[in-house]
Amino acid sequence: MPKIKTPYTGKMIDVTSRVRVSAPGTPRQRAYCARSAGIPGNWKRNPNSKNLVQRRRWKCEYLPEELRLP
Repeated sequence: MPKIKTPYTGKMIDVTSRVRVSAPGTPRQRAYCARSAGIPGNWKRNPNSKNLVQRRRWKCEYLPEELRLP
């Protein structure tokens, strides 16, 4: 299971997904990024939200209100 480091706490968190990530620019990657951008809720400002973690993993572009990591 892949892990990513949370820049705020320094802890490693699991990224639970069995779906293989497509290369940037492919139709599958663009479709996932568009679909995940429309999910309602307060995930854009939460660095540990599953949606934001997956969007970073899929290398999606940042949204205007999305938390940018250094």
